[in-house]
Amino acid sequence: MMNRYRKLNWPVALLLLITTLASCNNNPKNVDKAKTETVKLFPIVKNTDNPSLIYLSLTDKKEGDTSIAYLAKGLYQQDTVSFLVEVSKNIPAGINKDGSVNQKEGFKTGSITFKSAGASSDAFVTALATLWKVDGIKKMRTVPIQPLAFSSNKNPFDPNKPSTNSFKLFFNAHSTAPGELFFTFDTYKRSIQFQEKDTDQRNAIVHALGE
Repeated sequence: MMNRYRKLNWPVALLLLITTLASCNNNPKNVDKAKTETVKLFPIVKNTDNPSLIYLSLTDKKEGDTSIAYLAKGLYQQDTVSFLVEVSKNIPAGINKDGSVNQKEGFKTGSITFKSAGASSDAFVTALATLWKVDGIKKMRTVPIQPLAFSSNKNPFDPNKPSTNSFKLFFNAHSTAPGELFFTFDTYKRSIQFQEKDTDQRNAIVHALGE
């Protein structure tokens, strides 16, 4: 009687074994995919005594008809800080093939836009104000911030392939004392960098971003 019971249930046991093995084989693939899609966050500055370079990772890409947007995220002390950066798909080369400046198409307002993502953006701007020793800043501006952008590249921006793109940004470009900094938008490393031109520009930049 026992042998007959075992014979009847052997196909069921075999099916369960195959299903279990298949499930085990699939799990590592799912884990690897999750790891691949995770963007690691880093402190926004490496040296708080000399915070001339601000670094954030690009996450949560959203593509529109005329632009692509990312959430730029980083760490400051124990907090995650972030803001939205939107880049036009149509940015001409700012440097001509002969090395001269493309005066007609190289300078654009609206090709790069910074937007608040809420409390985490307020945290970013107040952190920047602290690092750069600028007083009176409590939050990021709620209106889109569009500095005058000069493309320091010899090729137009190509949104369809990973690339490293360099710009000069001029905040409050029409004022007597605009804030200038170097901006790197890297879709290959999935990061952005702000590098200050000099410390005299800090006040204008922070006040253009925050209030």
